[in-house]
Amino acid sequence: MPRLLGILLALSLFAGTAEAHLLPKQSATMNLVDRAAFFVVSVPVSALTGVDDDGDGLLSLVEIQRHTTEIQRQFEARFHISSNGRRGTGVLTWVSSPVNDGSMTEVDYVVVMHRANFDEVPINPELTTDLFGSKSGEAQMTITATHGLATAKVTEVALLEVGASTHMFFRGRWSTFRDFVRVGAEHILHGPDHLLFLLTIVVAAAGWRYWIGVVTSFTVAHSITLALSAFGVVRVPSSVIEPGIAASIVVLALLNLRRSGSPHSHSTSARIALVFACGLLHGFGFSSAIGAMSVDIGSRIATLAGFNAGIELGQFLFLSIVLVIVALGQRFTTVAPRFPASAVASIVAAVLGAAMFIGRVAPQA
Repeated sequence: MPRLLGILLALSLFAGTAEAHLLPKQSATMNLVDRAAFFVVSVPVSALTGVDDDGDGLLSLVEIQRHTTEIQRQFEARFHISSNGRRGTGVLTWVSSPVNDGSMTEVDYVVVMHRANFDEVPINPELTTDLFGSKSGEAQMTITATHGLATAKVTEVALLEVGASTHMFFRGRWSTFRDFVRVGAEHILHGPDHLLFLLTIVVAAAGWRYWIGVVTSFTVAHSITLALSAFGVVRVPSSVIEPGIAASIVVLALLNLRRSGSPHSHSTSARIALVFACGLLHGFGFSSAIGAMSVDIGSRIATLAGFNAGIELGQFLFLSIVLVIVALGQRFTTVAPRFPASAVASIVAAVLGAAMFIGRVAPQA
């Protein structure tokens, strides 16, 4: 009976997620109630071992039912919540398919509901997990944590990822801001598509006025759509955004090759406008890194401001390195190369961007 009551309580706490899918991929929720922590976690199939019988990277309902005990065991061994140095005691782990419409669709992740009890009310619970998948996009998990009564809830969003798989909750908004500065900087520096795009816009021409104009245009544009997407005002599917980002790299690189010279003032204005349009697209891509933001307004602002600041820091670091290399090349190179560095960089960007575009469109064919 206690086990059944625990399941019913967990279901009631997370009833808001019970739509076509119980929980989006790469996301989780934590709800603190008195001395208990309730979780709903999406776990990629590729993060589990010994449960995918046919090795296709997907689990059928039969496979989930057959390996429920093993999935529970692996989850409890790799998903830990602690408070004041003491780990919570797991009293319930329940595994389900994310599809709750009765279909037999095979899925690439499962939903795990889990309850952990503490000896005292947890104030700053610390979560650690390595339940990250090996497929593209599965190396991170967005967790929305909530505690308090319905009339005075406090909510926080955290992003766990490979290399940063531990987070302590409810330390304040300044800590949230600092954490997402790191996340934003890592996202831009580890994102080859965004770096390639930045490369195509800075090698197009020389001059601080041009560089400041295009970089500012890109920054303002992606900040607008990042905010709109993060606050749920505008939603664009990744199946459109990701190929579009790759296409923007190809377009800008080909325009660089076509121009093959320093821009005049009127073409500089046109380039800034084009970069702004592409920046709107990239902002939607950035928003995918912070996941859903169903949190209070203060935490939303701290999360978004920190992430955006991190993007700008990473962007500044990358562009500084590129411009220093360009300046050194101009200073110490006395013979004009047969092929300008800007043309070589644009050709490389066009080829890599085209490869990204094909790779992002081909799976949908």
